[in-house]
Amino acid sequence: MVIKSNNNLRDLEIKLGVEFKNVDVLRTALTHPSATNEMGVKRYVSNQRMEFLGDAVLDLVVANYLYSQNKEWNEGELTVESDKLVSGATLAKIASEINLDRYLILGKGLIAQSGRDNPSILAAAFEAVVAAVFIECGFETVNSMVTRLYTKYLYLVEEVKNSKKQLQEYLQSHGRPVPEYRTVDSIGEPHKLTFTVEVIIDEHVMGVGVGKKKIDAEQKAAHIALRALNN
Repeated sequence: MVIKSNNNLRDLEIKLGVEFKNVDVLRTALTHPSATNEMGVKRYVSNQRMEFLGDAVLDLVVANYLYSQNKEWNEGELTVESDKLVSGATLAKIASEINLDRYLILGKGLIAQSGRDNPSILAAAFEAVVAAVFIECGFETVNSMVTRLYTKYLYLVEEVKNSKKQLQEYLQSHGRPVPEYRTVDSIGEPHKLTFTVEVIIDEHVMGVGVGKKKIDAEQKAAHIALRALNN
């Protein structure tokens, strides 16, 4: 049994770039357990099982992208970026960007508690929607959809990764001296240090970055400096 909703899911399909043959699969992905509890329906019609599957599918899509696009990264670097991209905070942001809150099927009590704005509910629903697309259309389609919805977040990964080179080119093109990177702090156990690095241009600190590796901290510092120079 699937709980029916008056929401026009065609609008959501357009945002996802996917047309469902069986729209009940998508509707189930949008059904929070609170709705099934209030209606006395068995919990299997809620999105909890799909949330489990969607979490795994998202992990695979993001891991595959990072692995194929960053051949010089080691396991630790891949893991750090993957964790950021599949975090609840990122999923909730993407859910909000496609207005997923409008389509959620929630219990009345949760609606009264502003459940549509709850980041954890939005994140879980997005995972369930990813699962629904995977079930209906397969990996190729869900991979394309997730990559498109993640565009700006994946771009930020690429942008930060190349910031030192971009900063160097910017300064050279403007006739300014090369930047100096200075490690100002390193804390933690010897095998798990966290570095803080400043980037100095014309004797001024233009950015500060923190990372598990010096190069990561330098890239982040350079990224901040670039933003400051371009503002």
